[in-house]
Amino acid sequence: MTAQTQMARTAISPSGGAGGWITATVRPAGELGQVDADRLAILLGALSMSASVVVLDLEAARLRGGFSAAVVDAAAEALEARGGCLLCVNADDESRASLASAGEHAVLLAPADGALAGAHGPVSSPTVDG
Repeated sequence: MTAQTQMARTAISPSGGAGGWITATVRPAGELGQVDADRLAILLGALSMSASVVVLDLEAARLRGGFSAAVVDAAAEALEARGGCLLCVNADDESRASLASAGEHAVLLAPADGALAGAHGPVSSPTVDG
C-alpha cells in the first residue's frame, strides 16, 4: 500500500478508524500574504487529510489579506468535514478579523478571556474536571 493510499484511507475520520488522534501544531512566522498562501495551502491541506486537530499558532505571524485567511478556512472546513478541528491561537486583531471574514470553519481562541469563538460569536469551551 502506498503512502497516498494510506492517507486517503485515514482521511475518512480524524482517528483513522482507531482510538487515537493525531494533533499537529503549526507555528508560522512573519507576514503571511498572498505570496505565502500557496505554501500555507500545501501544508494545511496535507495536515487536514491526516491530522485530527491542527493548532495554528499565530503568535509570531500575521495574516495579511484574505488569501491566507481563506486558505486557513478551507483547511478548517476539510478537517470539520472529517470530524476534526482547526484551532487558531495567539492571533492579532487583524488576523482574527481576516479569519472571521474568510468563513466560519476555523475556531479562534479569544486572547482576553480564553473563550473559544467562531467567526459568528462565542461557542462553548470544553472543560476538564480533575
